[in-house]
Amino acid sequence: MMTVLYILLLFILLSGSAFLTLMALPGNWLILVITFLFSMQFPVTSSLYIGWGVLIAMGILATIGEVLEFFLGAASLAKGGSKRGAFWALIGSIVGSLLGAAILSVIPILGTAVGLVLGAAFGAMGGAVLGEKSLGKTQEESIRLGKVAFWGRLLGSVSKIMIAGLLVTIATLAAII
Repeated sequence: MMTVLYILLLFILLSGSAFLTLMALPGNWLILVITFLFSMQFPVTSSLYIGWGVLIAMGILATIGEVLEFFLGAASLAKGGSKRGAFWALIGSIVGSLLGAAILSVIPILGTAVGLVLGAAFGAMGGAVLGEKSLGKTQEESIRLGKVAFWGRLLGSVSKIMIAGLLVTIATLAAII
């Protein structure tokens, strides 16, 4: 019975950490730390012990999530965007995620999560457009770069969130098996 409670506790803690990933916080790294600390509470012979191989694989996945989020989010720079546009896309992303979460919070849990992700993407788009326009780029070019920022932020966030779900699944299954 205690084993089931430990696994349930692990799952709840990891799921909460995965939710932090939605808010662009280091939830994937927190998942890894919690899994490590959980595993260290049990002897190697325990069924709840999670081995180094699993922990290293989870670390690699968390790193892949960060790399994907960074490179997809920075795609507008590679497509001709400026550092100012990228800066304002970041600011817009933060503001947009907060507004998106607030607006869609009328739909419990799922609305807040979707609002965070979509709000960040739309905010990145708006910020990029404003940043590029402030440098004198044409409306057409600014909007093009804004769209790149939108898709980069959206795909970066979704990939990192998917990896968070995978990390929760791997750690939970490792504790069960």
